Amino acid sequence: MGTQHELIDVFVWNEDITLNNTEQFRKAMAKFIQNPAEYLILNMEQVKYINSAGLGIIADSVMTARKQRKELVIAGIQDSLQEIFHIVKFASFIKLFATEEDAINYFYGE
Repeated sequence: MGTQHELIDVFVWNEDITLNNTEQFRKAMAKFIQNPAEYLILNMEQVKYINSAGLGIIADSVMTARKQRKELVIAGIQDSLQEIFHIVKFASFIKLFATEEDAINYFYGE
């Protein structure tokens, strides 16, 4: 485990996750996880609402990433989203960060 910094990849999703775009979000996340980067950041700065299907997609993505020895975290969490994540206890199995910079610093061990 040297000090070498593996690739970090950031995926920005910038709309609320509703019935209208759940499938689109699922496909985008599946593609994102296939990236060669070991560290994956889902930036949700623009997102104010996520439905239960969206939460399920994120949970599945976290598990899939782990199976591939990758880590997926979420950054840019705004108040309304933070509340939703808190209710479903997301922080118990995925790291959540206020900013993308915080997430990058986490991966770099700063």
